[in-house]
Amino acid sequence: MAKLAEPELAYLADHVPQIVWMCTPDGANIYFNQRWVAYTGMTLEESYGAGWNIPFHLGERAIAWKAWDEAVRTGRPYQVESRLRGIDGTYRWFLTRGEPLKDADGRVVKWFGTCTDIHDMKLAQEALLRSEKLASVGRMAAAVAHEINNPLAAVTNLIYLARNEENTGLVRTYLEEAEAELNRVAHIARQSLGFYRESTGPAPTSVQGLIESAIGLLRAKINSKHASIETRWGEDVHLSIVAGEIRQVFANLLANSLEAIPQGGTIKVRTAVAFDHKKRVPCFRVTIADNGVGIPRHARDKLYEPFFTTKGTIGTGLGLWVSKQILDKHSGTIRMRSRARCPQAGTVFCITFADNTPETGECTDRT
Repeated sequence: MAKLAEPELAYLADHVPQIVWMCTPDGANIYFNQRWVAYTGMTLEESYGAGWNIPFHLGERAIAWKAWDEAVRTGRPYQVESRLRGIDGTYRWFLTRGEPLKDADGRVVKWFGTCTDIHDMKLAQEALLRSEKLASVGRMAAAVAHEINNPLAAVTNLIYLARNEENTGLVRTYLEEAEAELNRVAHIARQSLGFYRESTGPAPTSVQGLIESAIGLLRAKINSKHASIETRWGEDVHLSIVAGEIRQVFANLLANSLEAIPQGGTIKVRTAVAFDHKKRVPCFRVTIADNGVGIPRHARDKLYEPFFTTKGTIGTGLGLWVSKQILDKHSGTIRMRSRARCPQAGTVFCITFADNTPETGECTDRT
């Protein structure tokens, strides 16, 4: 079998679809092919020695360096997934592998390795994982709703029978309060089931009525926080929407505001007929503003991503993502303004719906 000459080997190394590298036994880089130079923008001189570590993302740089030190120390193969900065400043995921070449005595003579671009595959895997998580959440919501509804039906029937017996006024009051709480649990169960499967279609619905319903759903939490809900209603417009889904959007935003505000805080809800000057169409605007802690700047770009949360272990990271999906489905929009650095400056969410209403006002997030 014919052996490749050195120029042929160099040509092959420069034209394979991967970054190719070589290091000395102590881990210092002595070779990169031209794909490294083309991708990173670094010269070969800048990359030699320990310079290869420079393009690694700060989040993985220490991990990659530690893994390489371990491989050099033990003589075992090297493998790590990390992001590398390209010449345009963006990062892509690479799988870096290194194999030691050993002499007859088992001593490492040189290291040979490659960096393979796995960015698109990584994004596809993450998208699949998110999809599987969402499907699991949906199935869980359906199961929870089913399990809750069975005992609720029995308890509701018992309360109905008790109310028709001879009771003192106090017992009747307790039963009425219990019935109200059970109705609230039943509504939560219906919302959970609706997250997985919405059986009703769009119908003309009062937006103001949906907001009032969402406020009622959160009344216990509002009272426990001694919060003030200030409402200012414009024209009571009826939009063709799926009522349960849009109520869920309002409930999600109000619940987030309640968690953000201090004890005795304030949430302002405004509705108005307006006009979207960008799209040149009439619209109906709903704003929900609070005087809470605000949203950190670094988190704002990720607000509508599934499973992203600023609430630590108590948040699911699904509320705003679900809200955005629902509004997209209804051709609605959602925008946010927040001032996390200003004491009690809070956050404003502005929702707009296209509607055949008079051309008045502006679809802005002012309150």
